[in-house]
Amino acid sequence: MRRLVLSRRGRLADGTITEASESSIFYSYSINGVVYAASQDISTLYEHLPGDPERLVGPVWLKYATQNPANSIVVCEDWSGLRQSIKKEQNI
Repeated sequence: MRRLVLSRRGRLADGTITEASESSIFYSYSINGVVYAASQDISTLYEHLPGDPERLVGPVWLKYATQNPANSIVVCEDWSGLRQSIKKEQNI
């Protein structure tokens, strides 16, 4: 539910995925000069990701709550911030 709300109402920002595994994405981003380090559990979203999670490391878009910029997502059931070049390589 939280992911879908952020997907529909969140503000878009640039970020960087620093590490990825089959169960988690770790990423960082800056909003109004404040740097955030965050993670997202992706264990239930695996079918929405390219085959090898390590290929996700690098630039990404994310969505965050304007009232609480620490509340953010990189991917959910109906939206993905993965860069187009990664999607094209994986034929997504």
